[in-house]
Amino acid sequence: MTAVKQVTTWPTEMDFEADLQAALRRAFPWLPPGSIRHQTKFSFNCGRALIEVNGKQQSTVTGRADVLLYWGKQPLAVLELKRPSQAIEESDMAQGLSYARMLHPAPPLVAVTNGSELILLETHTGKEWKPSEASEGEFANLIKQAAHAAGNDLKQAISTLMGINASIWVQAIRQTSSIVIEGLSGGWDEQLLPFVADFLVPRGATTRILELLQQGQRLVLLEGPPLSGKSNVLRELTVQTAQRTDMAVLYVEADSGSDMLRAISDALSNALSWPISREEARAWLLRLSKTPGASLVIAVDDLGTGREDIRAEVEDLTSHVFGNHLRIVLSLDESVAERLVMNSTGRKASAIGRRATRVPLGILDNTEFEAATRALWERRIGIMHGGESSPELRLPWVLRAATSHIVSDEQYENTNLAAVLPPLLALDLIQHTRERFTDNELRRKFQAAAKAVLKDAEDRTRPIGLILRSMATYVVRRNTLREFLEHNEIEFLTGQGYLRLMMHDSGEPIIVVTVPELLASEAAHILGMELLIRVNSDAKAAAEWLVKTATGIPLGDILAAQAVLDAALYQGSLPLDLLSALINSRPEPRPMAPGTRAAIYLPSIGVMDMTIEKDGVIAVQAHGRRVNIQEGGSEPPVAYANVHAWLILSHLAGCPWGIERDGHVEARVDPAILTEVATCPIVLRAVGPDPEMSAVATHRTPHGEVVCHKAGIVEPITLSILRYLGGLGAETEDWLEEAVERKSFPLLMRLYIALEDLSGTADKEVAAFAKHALKNLIEPALSKFPQLH
Repeated sequence: MTAVKQVTTWPTEMDFEADLQAALRRAFPWLPPGSIRHQTKFSFNCGRALIEVNGKQQSTVTGRADVLLYWGKQPLAVLELKRPSQAIEESDMAQGLSYARMLHPAPPLVAVTNGSELILLETHTGKEWKPSEASEGEFANLIKQAAHAAGNDLKQAISTLMGINASIWVQAIRQTSSIVIEGLSGGWDEQLLPFVADFLVPRGATTRILELLQQGQRLVLLEGPPLSGKSNVLRELTVQTAQRTDMAVLYVEADSGSDMLRAISDALSNALSWPISREEARAWLLRLSKTPGASLVIAVDDLGTGREDIRAEVEDLTSHVFGNHLRIVLSLDESVAERLVMNSTGRKASAIGRRATRVPLGILDNTEFEAATRALWERRIGIMHGGESSPELRLPWVLRAATSHIVSDEQYENTNLAAVLPPLLALDLIQHTRERFTDNELRRKFQAAAKAVLKDAEDRTRPIGLILRSMATYVVRRNTLREFLEHNEIEFLTGQGYLRLMMHDSGEPIIVVTVPELLASEAAHILGMELLIRVNSDAKAAAEWLVKTATGIPLGDILAAQAVLDAALYQGSLPLDLLSALINSRPEPRPMAPGTRAAIYLPSIGVMDMTIEKDGVIAVQAHGRRVNIQEGGSEPPVAYANVHAWLILSHLAGCPWGIERDGHVEARVDPAILTEVATCPIVLRAVGPDPEMSAVATHRTPHGEVVCHKAGIVEPITLSILRYLGGLGAETEDWLEEAVERKSFPLLMRLYIALEDLSGTADKEVAAFAKHALKNLIEPALSKFPQLH
């Protein structure tokens, strides 16, 4: 049996033109033949969106062509030309009137015909035009009446086009999204805007969401911690679907206090000048959800919680009342998502939980990081070898903050030059932040916020989940912040986007800092002032306090090192006993005995309980599931104490320090710090938010555990060595010889990695020095140890 397919288009171009000319002669017999010109393609403005109509193309689907007619320079009519034998319907007349009312100047007539039947409508009234005689004079009167009409119902015109013509509403939706996204885009240094105008890193979560939408999934929750890049995933979703015929994405920015329908109506009103109310938006969505053709995907960014109306809206829009052509993607913080997917008792899944598919978003994985490095290199920005193992550079906000100072540098304008990002975060982050943020009033407010964050960090009675989260993200309890900032100041920072209000899993109202580098800078200043008070009383106790503080806050080792620098600058100097106390606090291995319990926090999973059992078994439990990450028979796990003291020194060693006596500098201290810290027999780097992502290749030897040279620079002490050697070049040869005399395998390996990197630098003198030092000093010294490869 042969299938029969309906062909709605005109068989040939000649047939179409013949039908068109016949319609014109019938509709406008008083006009001379050939005096009317026509356009099957035309456009009109709908608010800030430009909508294009291709009537001929549309005829292949509907058997109806939209044609714009002109008589000389005067717009004459919108012609809705239907195939012969197709009946004229109300929707044909409604569409023609809507097109005519959107055009400027508006044609006074709408003509609808199928060859045998003709209907002429007045654009300004929508009523059928029935002149006493069809003549040029009557047409002139119609134009005069239209010019004096009170005005067209543009709202109704837009509503009609947005409801019955997929080719129109899809364009309008996409341009609405573009307008919203453009308003949220800026330069690299505009940290309060979520998007960099010409930079977008592909994320795996976007691909997963697209797959789910294609499969007909009506509700998708994109979940991740603050600053993980959820907004950019929705932006990428919008971009990737821009040419698709099966779906269009409406990007909606939802403030914490907005409900979904209000945010949708606001977006459409602002972009299309379509004054649609919240209730009208729902009615429009209901109608569209049941209309065959493309699906509408509403991507709501940063949906807050705290009110049941949000839950009710999501449940309503994804219920059976709405059709399958409405899909919703919500980006939410993890704690918001947990509340939405559970019912009010918290004991079983809510309607949202039963309907939704959840897509997690964490730090950049390997594929995403590679894509980010390629995108940066297209802008002449590279990342040093080892950066792929930096847990901090896997955080989107860090990558942006580290890049912002490069693109704002005058030398970046020289297209013959390329810049390179360090492979890990160092004190540069604080320096560049202070150069960029110079508003004293903003700094004052952030100093107060930093005091609140530091006070919270000292409170070990907080829920364990909140303590662990605060070690990865700058968060503060709302009540604590109120002790340091007035209500109106908190409102200001929140309104400007510097702070984000949230609810933690524990039910505690918390506030997340969305410009972490500025808070880090002010926190370092506060710690520096406190350090001055403490160090002049008891240097050893001051060092212990500094290390303890660094362990409880994000980027703690960098903040603490900057605090030491700040304190030295404020006072002019610091007691040598402070550095001595830090040096004497060496990292110590501490085996974890059976029965030891701990908790860890992963941004993509949350809090996990870890138990050390017999025979080296490590059991991890999260969300009711238990997994052994280390089986029996393995060596007992080992934890290291006092690591942060030497991490602080790793950063400080990259700055010149000197011993001053009687107003004269007798000797530099930083080379000695470099030598001592670089002998550390363990890998000396901060633990990242995701241990798997921050893992590096190492070698365990009888002389200590060292980073494989193929991994690049992954320790701050090695970066400090590189900067010392690269800054002074051949002047450091005596220091290198003394370092070799230490016969420390970890020290030699760190020197090897730093010099190998320098041997490829563009500075020919430094490169020649590095190659000479490798060949004549380091490689001969390393040959006395067992070969690793």
